[in-house]
Amino acid sequence: MKTVKTTAVSAQVYRNGAEIIRKGTVKLEQGTNTVRILGLSDDADLDTAGLFFPAGTGMTDIHFGDGENIDEEDSESSVLSEKIDDLKKKKEVKELQVSLWKENGVFKGSARPDLKEVEDYISRLPERVNALNDEIADISRQIRKLEKELKEAKRRESQPYANVVLEAPQTAEYPFELHYHISNAGWMPVYEIHTDTESPVLMKSRARITQNTGEDWKDMTVSLLTSTPTDGALPELYPVYLSFRQSFQTAVRAKGMMAMNAMADTAVGDTMELSMPMAAMSRMETEEAEISSEETMTEYVLPGKKQIPSGSSGTMADLQSFEVPAEYELIAVPRKDVHAYLAAKVKTANLPADFRGNAGIYLNGVYAGEMYITPDLTKEDLRIPLGKAEGIQVSRTEKKKKTSEALLKNQRTTEYVYELKLTNNRSSDITLRVQDQIPTSQEKTIIVDIKNTDQAEKDDSGILTWLISLGAKQTKVLNLSYNISWPKDKTLHESTGPVRRFCHTCGREVPAGLRFCPECGSEV
Repeated sequence: MKTVKTTAVSAQVYRNGAEIIRKGTVKLEQGTNTVRILGLSDDADLDTAGLFFPAGTGMTDIHFGDGENIDEEDSESSVLSEKIDDLKKKKEVKELQVSLWKENGVFKGSARPDLKEVEDYISRLPERVNALNDEIADISRQIRKLEKELKEAKRRESQPYANVVLEAPQTAEYPFELHYHISNAGWMPVYEIHTDTESPVLMKSRARITQNTGEDWKDMTVSLLTSTPTDGALPELYPVYLSFRQSFQTAVRAKGMMAMNAMADTAVGDTMELSMPMAAMSRMETEEAEISSEETMTEYVLPGKKQIPSGSSGTMADLQSFEVPAEYELIAVPRKDVHAYLAAKVKTANLPADFRGNAGIYLNGVYAGEMYITPDLTKEDLRIPLGKAEGIQVSRTEKKKKTSEALLKNQRTTEYVYELKLTNNRSSDITLRVQDQIPTSQEKTIIVDIKNTDQAEKDDSGILTWLISLGAKQTKVLNLSYNISWPKDKTLHESTGPVRRFCHTCGREVPAGLRFCPECGSEV
């Protein structure tokens, strides 16, 4: 097995985290080669690691490990330790020679020392001692240099590594790149404002870059991204339901279920504008698996012979690939967020039923975050968040909220008026999907009277959708108004969140759209 070092040459730094690019060169013989690639950071996210070789090179296996699995006899640190030990022995010999030269110059053991010999010895003593001291100093410098190299070698060997099996079309020196995401780096903006109270204000923005990877970044190309990899979520509106406030006893009984239904809003990273030319490089991937499907299972048969060491950080294998048509759209939910978002929309029917789990998102070949994907056949589309869209501003302003009472009808009515403002600061036209909502009544005596939605499409849950065309530098305003009326002796209660239904017989959650429980068959 060949062991090769890599050098970090580039870092694309997010507000939190960074994308590292390392380069190296390895001599491959024609045919099969097993190579251990060093240099991965301790905090490297191995799920994002990608290996790039010139096109035409093949890869049949790749797995990751840590320093505990490195053979000590063949390691760089062992070789350096042996060199240091040899130099220390040489230094001891030289120091002993200096001591002997000094001791022999006293001539205590001679009753009648020869004067000529004494003069000759004394004349040669300074030159010889100085020469030995120079050799000792040189050896000491070599030891210090090797000790630094040993420290660095031990650091590299303690880090994760990649073991790969490569197929080379011919014997040659092959350049390669190693890409991965780390978390122990980032940057923060620092602003300055300059004014003389007469001239226009001068504003400056700067950046404070930090990294705690344990490795010095030397001679690296560094770029800063105004983003953080997305956590895989878009702002989403849930139906708002109106009901009457529950009694204390009912609220206590429902407390456990409400805790189960609690959900938190999440943010999405900024859209990244990246350029990473790969020249003649192509991402290395193992050959896809052979797939065998039965009624209750799918089997993936991996090609070739795999080695999966015990205690390693994981063995990688590619199973299958497929293409899914996608549409790209800009989405804004002013009620939840002042930003617009870019998303890729795919049809859930085009996704395999067993395709579910965490999925890494890459934008222009660069890691952009992850999301949890599961085909929800109750929804026609699945939207994949790609980040915040630059140059688009949205806002939602409450213009009116007035409550009045009708004595004869024994009713209380609240009037709501909102203004949604959409601004396209880009130099090109866009189409923006805008969403808002109107509360949905769950009681016959709670009446929702819609006054104005500016021709929005409305679904059964009260979600409003507009498709708005905005020209360059254009601003549009949408108006939304409605009234809510209810008996004035009741307390109006508003709740929000996805509706979850449970079977009264067996307690299993029943998916939306089903009338009967799939577990016991009881009517819901």
